[in-house]
Amino acid sequence: MKAAVLTGVRSIEIRDVPKPVIPPPDGVLLRTGVAGLCGSDLHYFLADCVGGERIDYPLIAGHECGAVVEAVGPAVRRVKPGDRVAIEPAVYCGACDQCLSGRPNTCRRILFLGRPGELDGCLAEYFVMPERNCLKLADHMTMAEAMLAEPLAIALYALQLAQAGPVRSIAVLGNGPIGLSVILGAEFSGIEEIYATDKSDARASAAKRAGAVWAGNPEREDIVRAILDKQALGMDAVFECSGDPAAANEAVEIVKPGGRIVQVGIPLEEYVSLNVRHLRRKEIVVQHVRRQNRCLEKALDLISNRHLDVAWMSTHPFRIDDAQRAFETAAGRLDGVLKASIVFD
Repeated sequence: MKAAVLTGVRSIEIRDVPKPVIPPPDGVLLRTGVAGLCGSDLHYFLADCVGGERIDYPLIAGHECGAVVEAVGPAVRRVKPGDRVAIEPAVYCGACDQCLSGRPNTCRRILFLGRPGELDGCLAEYFVMPERNCLKLADHMTMAEAMLAEPLAIALYALQLAQAGPVRSIAVLGNGPIGLSVILGAEFSGIEEIYATDKSDARASAAKRAGAVWAGNPEREDIVRAILDKQALGMDAVFECSGDPAAANEAVEIVKPGGRIVQVGIPLEEYVSLNVRHLRRKEIVVQHVRRQNRCLEKALDLISNRHLDVAWMSTHPFRIDDAQRAFETAAGRLDGVLKASIVFD
C-alpha cells in the first residue's frame, strides 16, 4: 500500500509499505478516505525535536481522518465492512489510575495514532484500530466532516475545561482549525464576546466567519492594547491555540484577574517562560489541554445535527503523491490554507 512517510525534517517520501494485518480479536482494518494534517504532524515535519522529545524517523503520521471499514476481527460487533467511520485516535488501557478516574486522555499506557514510537498513522491507504475507536458516521456526513470532528473534539474539551466559572468573554490566539473550532463551539454555547488573533490574515478573516466579533494580526498591531481598549477589564478566558510563546504571554496580559488561560497549542520548545508577576498578582489559572478526552462523539453529534458547520475549514485537498506539497503548504500557511488534507477516495 502507499504511505506518506516522514523521513526527516521537511522530507516526505511516498513508499510502498506492507498492508497492516488486523490484530485479533477486536481489530478493524480501515481504508483511509481523507486524512488531515494537524499541527502536531507539522511539528514532526518542521523539527526533529518537539517539546523536548526527539522524533525518530521514518514515521507515518496522521490521526485526523474519515475512513471505511475494510475488514474486522472475530469479536467485532458494532461495525462491519463498508461502514464509514470517524476515528478516536487515542487507544487507552482502561485499567490504570488515570483511566479509572475519567482521564483516559492521560492514560499511563496510551497509544496514539500517528505518534512516533506508538501507532502508524492514517497518512496511508490502510491502518488498523480497535473497534471501540471507530465511530459510525451518519449517512449525510462527509469524510471531511469526519476528519474535522477530531479538532472540534479538542476544542470542545478545551471549552469544558474553561468553564470553572462564568465565561462571557474569550480571546482565541491562533486561528487554525482548532482555534476556529473553539470559536464555533463558544458561539454555540452562548458566548458573544469572542476576540481572535492570528499572524495569517486569511485565518483572522476565518475567525470572523466562525463568530469572532473582532480579529487582529499581532504582526501588524498591538493586539493586547486593541483588545483591552474594547474589553478594559480583560477576558474571562484566553485560549492559546498557536503554541507560540509570545502568544502565551499575550494571554497573560489580556486575561482578567481570576481568569483562566487554556493552553491548547503545543510549543516546539521544551520550556516556555511566562510573566510570573502578572500570573501571581492576577491569580491566573493556567490550564493545559491534553487531546480531547471523550469529546469526539459530542463533536460528531453537533456536526451531524447541523448545529456546527466545520466543512468550510477543509480548504486544501491533495492526493497522496503530492504529500510533500501538502505539508509545505500547511507548514508555511501558504495560499490562505486553513486545513490541508490527503484525499484517498
